[in-house]
Amino acid sequence: MEESALVITRPAPPRLPQAPGVLSIASVTEVVYQHLRLRILSGMTPGQPLRLNDVAAELGVSTTPVRMAIERLAGDGLVLQAGRKGACVAPLSLSDFQDIYAVRRGLEGTAARLGAGALTDSDISRMRLGLRRLDQIAASHKLQLDVYLEVEWEMHETCYRAAAHQRLLREIQAYRRQAERYFRLALHEGVNVRDDLEHQHHFFDACAERDPDRAETVAQLLLDWTVERVAPLIRNLPGTQEGPG
Repeated sequence: MEESALVITRPAPPRLPQAPGVLSIASVTEVVYQHLRLRILSGMTPGQPLRLNDVAAELGVSTTPVRMAIERLAGDGLVLQAGRKGACVAPLSLSDFQDIYAVRRGLEGTAARLGAGALTDSDISRMRLGLRRLDQIAASHKLQLDVYLEVEWEMHETCYRAAAHQRLLREIQAYRRQAERYFRLALHEGVNVRDDLEHQHHFFDACAERDPDRAETVAQLLLDWTVERVAPLIRNLPGTQEGPG
C-alpha cells in the first residue's frame, strides 16, 4: 500500500479585529495562546526564545496577552520560563515523555473502564463515524495530521465523557496537551499512522461491545505501544534531554 505523505502546516499569524475594544484580554490571550501552541507543535526548535515584545509586534497585540499566553503554555509543558532570561520553547525530555504517558495510562485506562459501560447508542454512532473518518484520512495520499489527531481525540473523549467524572476528564485533557508535542514529532519522524489506526479499531470495538475490561486494556495498550515506538525516536531527535527538563 502506498504511504501517505505527512502534511504539517505552519500556522500563519492570526488576524485580530483592528477596532479597539472588540476583543477582551481573555479573548486575545486565547488567540495568542492557540497560535503559539500550534507553532511549537509544528516544530519550533527547543530552546528558541519567545520574546514578549517580538511576539506582540508580530501579532499586533500588547505584551499583556502574550505574557498570559506564555504562562498557559508553561503549564502545558511547552514553554520554559527562566525569570529575567525570559521564556523559551521547552526542551524535549525522554523522561518527561515517559512520565506523561505513565500518568495517562492510569487516567485513560480508568476513564475507558468507567465510560465504556455507560456509552449510549448515540455515543457509539458518533464514535463509529469518527473511526470511518480516521480510515479515510489514513487512506489519503496526503495525511492531514492535525485533522487525524483531532478526530482521534474526539472519538476517545466520547468514551471518557461517558464516565461522567469531570475532574478526571480535565486531567486527561491536560496530559493529552502535554503529550501532543512528542507524538507529533514522532509521527513526523516516521511512526506509521496506520499502525495507530489498528489500535483505534480495537478501542472502538471494545466500546461498541460496552466491555469495560477490554476498553481499559486496549486504551492502556495503545499508550504502551506509543511509548515503545516513540521513545527511541525522541531519544534521537535534536534537543532531547535524557533526564528531566
